[in-house]
Amino acid sequence: MRKRLEFIALYGITWIILFQFFRIIFLAYHFKKTLELPPSLWVSSAAHGLQMDISFAGYILLIPTLLVMFTARKWRWFAKTLSIYSFIVSFAIVLLVVTDLELFRAWGFRIDGTSLHYLKTPTEAMASMGAAPVVPLLMLFVLLLILVWKLLQTIVKRSTSAFQQTGFVYTIPVFLVLTASLIIPIRGGLQLAPMNESAVFFSDKSFANYAAVNVPWNYMSSLINATYQKKNPFKYYEEKQADDMVRKLYHADSTSERVVKEGKINVVVIIWESQTAKIVGSLNGIKNVTPQFDQLAKEGLLFTRMYASGNRSDKGMVAILSGYPAQPTTSIIKIPKKTATLPSLPKMFHKNGWSTSFYYGGETEFANMKSYFLQQEFNRIIDKNDFDKKDMNSKWGAHDHIVLNRLLDDLDKQKEPFFSTLFTLSSHEPFEVPVKTAIPGNDPEHLFLNAHHYTDASIGDFIKKAKTKSWWDHTLVIIIADHGHPLPESDKSKPAEFHIPMLWLGGALEKQSAKVDSLCSQTDLAATLLNQLHMPSGSFNWSNDIFAKNRTPFAYFAFNNGLGWMKPGGFLVRDNIGGNITEKSGALTPEEEKMGKAYLQSSFNDYLKR
Repeated sequence: MRKRLEFIALYGITWIILFQFFRIIFLAYHFKKTLELPPSLWVSSAAHGLQMDISFAGYILLIPTLLVMFTARKWRWFAKTLSIYSFIVSFAIVLLVVTDLELFRAWGFRIDGTSLHYLKTPTEAMASMGAAPVVPLLMLFVLLLILVWKLLQTIVKRSTSAFQQTGFVYTIPVFLVLTASLIIPIRGGLQLAPMNESAVFFSDKSFANYAAVNVPWNYMSSLINATYQKKNPFKYYEEKQADDMVRKLYHADSTSERVVKEGKINVVVIIWESQTAKIVGSLNGIKNVTPQFDQLAKEGLLFTRMYASGNRSDKGMVAILSGYPAQPTTSIIKIPKKTATLPSLPKMFHKNGWSTSFYYGGETEFANMKSYFLQQEFNRIIDKNDFDKKDMNSKWGAHDHIVLNRLLDDLDKQKEPFFSTLFTLSSHEPFEVPVKTAIPGNDPEHLFLNAHHYTDASIGDFIKKAKTKSWWDHTLVIIIADHGHPLPESDKSKPAEFHIPMLWLGGALEKQSAKVDSLCSQTDLAATLLNQLHMPSGSFNWSNDIFAKNRTPFAYFAFNNGLGWMKPGGFLVRDNIGGNITEKSGALTPEEEKMGKAYLQSSFNDYLKR
């Protein structure tokens, strides 16, 4: 039994070492980019990539560990089978590793399922290789394949030769449990977020991050998640026709109404988890759930008709920070090579001299958000690892008041002007709060309301303290939800689920105590804010300045496999699978349904092309 366990361990460790060896080859092949990094980042790439190496080694071990169960009496067959298995796996992995060396030079990202497109067009495949050193790469492939396979074959033969007979009654349960336990290294550990690119992204130097990525893991992930797909499933019109229809929505002139003071002001964006308008009294929602927000709404600009772009945090984050609409069946934040092409508020502020930071009490690796934050040039990222365990709930991370207090303390030491973003989490399931219950009830709806009451109090306390700071008079605070929520069930319509509040506060406001009733979307924040600060917003093609002259007011939202289209005169909700209008209100013409479909087609096509 012990020899069998030793073999599984040795086989897995060998693959982990090989993956580190392949990483060294990658760094050596791209030596010019490697030398641009300090040696400490070489080591950091290997250290951060180790977790993904272990994950893929876990995948490789699944079949050998499962087969060992049946070697209690005979194992010669096992040695032969493992030799063949090792050759097949070695061939596939070495082929990916060697091909990736040159394709990374051409593409700028690690090889993924995109390569499958070239099987249909071999001419383009050859063109993509360009002036690649084909012969040296073939020689390297053969050399690595022989080296890897011979090494694994030697391990298999020597290890299995030491096997001894044992009982099936012991062997089968032990290795069945061991096979099942491989899920732990495969998912990267017991943390909330399973293995993804964010687990290995660690630097603002993109090459260092890419060096940390395990090539076969990345390729398999892209195949499983179909991130390489280029075919638009939402095609209703000719591509140019759909694009032209959508572009007509963005014809506004420059900002005509000034609401923010001149100069380089500080900006703090508080993204409130699941804050639906249904619980905000100042938006005709349930009273006394968010009393602090309702009071603050009397001091600032309350946007009364804002809608979330998507129904999940990862979609809301990109909509807010990059002004980019949500996709109904996927999320762009999960694909780093696509998010690297997006503009963003932190990137724009950083470029213009602001210091940037992001605060979250949970795992920034969740939903692959960390890779996005690093790409968007946040100077500093504070997350779960920066807080004490005693300050956390049972699932997500540090409670909201802890994170808000940390931000408040750090802003006193932050170089101005600053752009800081904070994402709350306490109002996410399981709705645990560290204070006495304010809204009693153990059903999900009352727990949801009580959690929001706590977050509301935490934000209210933050604003109260912020008003005493020297930086308050030249700071704009923006409170906005990442998405809405089905709860409470007082209104079950889709528009109500996506209706969210946005509030602008702070000493930097020229105009205070007012309501902005223009129909708008999360995606509109980027252009609106940048134009107020006289910063270029032209790269935010999907953002519609709320204060612009001659603006076309509209809101689009995506969910699962459906869309919502809203105009001042009404709304419609469409099921993309059956093509049915499931909800409708107001006097929208058939042309408006066409506009909603065109927007979906055009925005998804943009996503595919990135």
